[in-house]
Amino acid sequence: METNKRIAAPLFGVLTLIFTFVGIANWIFQARLASWICLLLALVSFIIFVRLRFSAVMDFFVSRQARYGANVALSILGVIGIAVFVNAIVVQRFDKRVDITLNQLYTLSEQTRKILKTVDKDIRVTAFLGQNVPAQNQQRARDMLELYTYETQFVTVSYADPYIDQLLRNKYDIRVDGTIVFESDTRYEKVTTIEEQKFTSAILKLIKDETKKIYFLVGHEEHEIEDFNTEGYSSVRAELENQNYAAFSLSLLTEPDIPADCEVLVIAGPKTALSRHELDIVTKYLARNGKLLLMLDPSLTSAEDANRGLVRLMKRWGITIGNDFVIDETDFVPLFGPSAPVPGFELHEITRAMRDFVAFPITRSVTPAADSPANLSVKSLAKTVGGTQDSWGETERTPDGTFSTEFNYTAGVDTAPPVSVAVAIEQKIDSNNQDEATGASTRIVVFGDSDFAVNAALREANRDLFLATINWLTLEEDLIAIRPLDLQKQALRQMRVQDVQLVQIISVFLIPAIVFIAGLVVWWQRRKGEDV
Repeated sequence: METNKRIAAPLFGVLTLIFTFVGIANWIFQARLASWICLLLALVSFIIFVRLRFSAVMDFFVSRQARYGANVALSILGVIGIAVFVNAIVVQRFDKRVDITLNQLYTLSEQTRKILKTVDKDIRVTAFLGQNVPAQNQQRARDMLELYTYETQFVTVSYADPYIDQLLRNKYDIRVDGTIVFESDTRYEKVTTIEEQKFTSAILKLIKDETKKIYFLVGHEEHEIEDFNTEGYSSVRAELENQNYAAFSLSLLTEPDIPADCEVLVIAGPKTALSRHELDIVTKYLARNGKLLLMLDPSLTSAEDANRGLVRLMKRWGITIGNDFVIDETDFVPLFGPSAPVPGFELHEITRAMRDFVAFPITRSVTPAADSPANLSVKSLAKTVGGTQDSWGETERTPDGTFSTEFNYTAGVDTAPPVSVAVAIEQKIDSNNQDEATGASTRIVVFGDSDFAVNAALREANRDLFLATINWLTLEEDLIAIRPLDLQKQALRQMRVQDVQLVQIISVFLIPAIVFIAGLVVWWQRRKGEDV
């Protein structure tokens, strides 16, 4: 019986160590159930070991070896305590980081650090990182947000899965996986691009506590922000208010001038002509660095364009607005046919974040003029995707002034493809001009259609395009200029999940296991020598 105990006791002692080690390893690898099972087996093995070697265990605790061991343990705990105390002091008072990466991946720009030093209220960041966000992008977002929390105590970060945390998803109206919400006590900003420039701009918007005013021209049968019918712009007003803008109606028939606090003047689909007096006011407004969003629908019932005054004004700013009707037989809305084209977006700050298509139910061509002034940057935002014979701007009309129901492309007469339907212009400023720092330059965006933003059509993509346009016009697309890092130029590739797990297994399990087995062999050899 004693012989069996002498053999079994060491076996259960070894099993205790093995189960404990495996349980800790499973806990590290997030295998909670397996970890609890192993720890329970370790406890059972330890109890059996103590039961079999009870007298030896008691003798150990009263032996000289135990006293020496206790003294050593207390000494080690004392040293560890001192080290923790010193480390806490160093972290609080002398916490410094050194970024040795080539492109300073783990260092915020000087502009961002200056802005974060001015933050004096709590900003809560919620990053919605679900399964559709690549692991590399998720890690980059986490690393960057950690840098923000390191720079200021007022920024706190939490993470959520949009497919699990439905309440948070609905609260912030999250539509894109990878959206990061920056929130203060009064409002919030959403960012869908993992860039320092976007993050810092969102924080800057929150701490500025500024409401910009958008004025919508009325008096010419435009779409109105007080109109809740299908053709109204009440939904546009609600979306602007959600973005901390204030929207107002403006009649230049009763007002002598455009208000000084007007950040953007919106002219949405006028059906009657502006008077000379109104055109003069708009002209002077643009001359003093005004911002204009102009949406002109095609003239369908008459060859005489009611908005020819605005068309001539835009010609001076390098934009040619055609008196035509855009057709695209390649990509269009099936319900409305080729007269409702779905253009492709060109590369621009306004369209950079657009992920879905936007249909323009009835649109005219809007094209950068070939002879635009040299001090203007004129860029197309969207063009039809069809080629020759598939897309064009129809200009031929019937004798009564309406367009024919039979669409055929006539070379040399109709507007040739690809047909531009939206244009953005920005006045270039002399680099020596001090106003450049404030972004004081004229900006204009012209769409050949106004119906894409009416209540009946303002779906997600249409809303995003309209808001992106307003943000660009108000200089809110990026409040600071920070050069984005090109992660493709890094020599080291991002570790895959399998690589991370392999390193963890080797460092946490394999190496300690080898040391443990080596120690077990040495112990066994010494024990055999004592028995002899």
